Amino acid sequence: MAGEVGYMVVGQCLVDIRLFGVNSLKEKRRVMKSLITRLRQKFGLSCAEVGANDNWGRSFLGIAIVSNQGGHAREVLQRAVLWIESNIDGQVLDFQIDIIT
Repeated sequence: MAGEVGYMVVGQCLVDIRLFGVNSLKEKRRVMKSLITRLRQKFGLSCAEVGANDNWGRSFLGIAIVSNQGGHAREVLQRAVLWIESNIDGQVLDFQIDIIT
């Protein structure tokens, strides 16, 4: 990086999810692990369950991306949320996207 200055933005998204048909923490872990793996593979995102760990019907999913353009980071996170909505047996109750420059 000698002499070059890069521009980096971090996009983060917190997704509040209600899970349907999950009757145990073991089942929730299986569902969330599968969801996180698919998000990583499809979008190249960093993901982790960040809240409601002991509530089998609810999950808070943290998602992050590093990019050189804020618009690109926001677009990828928005597409990921739409993908979650259409690929889980559940409901996205809320989400928040923040871009850090």
